[in-house]
Amino acid sequence: MRRREFITLLGGAVSAISLGTTVAKAEVHIVALGDSAIRGHGVSASEAYPAQLEAALRARGHKVTVVNRGVDGDTTAGVLARLDRAVPPGTEIVVLNIGDARGNDVVLHHLSPAAAESGAQSIMAKLQAKGIAVYRITRMQQGIVDRWDLHVEQMHDKSNTMWHLNAAGYAIVVERTLPAIEALVKEAEKRSR
Repeated sequence: MRRREFITLLGGAVSAISLGTTVAKAEVHIVALGDSAIRGHGVSASEAYPAQLEAALRARGHKVTVVNRGVDGDTTAGVLARLDRAVPPGTEIVVLNIGDARGNDVVLHHLSPAAAESGAQSIMAKLQAKGIAVYRITRMQQGIVDRWDLHVEQMHDKSNTMWHLNAAGYAIVVERTLPAIEALVKEAEKRSR
């Protein structure tokens, strides 16, 4: 918060009166990028990770927009191919969830974990070269992958990637990722002042 100093002359003495004023924060533009885990396969748009992240950041006083750019079945190659369309100019932060060893690259397309990681690193390098801060979610379901009550599907077949979080599962991921993403938002807010 910035303060304006008003100086008045009172009987030959100078006094300063500080009046608090609010400074409007510029909106921070965030893109959530990845596959069905970002899109929110099986849940409504308002229950998916991007919407819950935006609500959590707004509840903490940040003026943000989080755009959902998750695509069911996507791979690192797919994200690279659509990167310029998915992440428009003006984007300040990307939350990336792709290239995981349990993701579509490895499980469905039989790439090696090293190749999937290389694809993810290429995506991050391209974004960072544009001056965009990147927060990468790795192992989104870490610690909750075996909890059926946090998933849309009732059974987990480890030979495919059809094991998606429900609204309660995404709420846990938001809580876990919020501190680091909020730190990036605060940095973006400082730059816009």
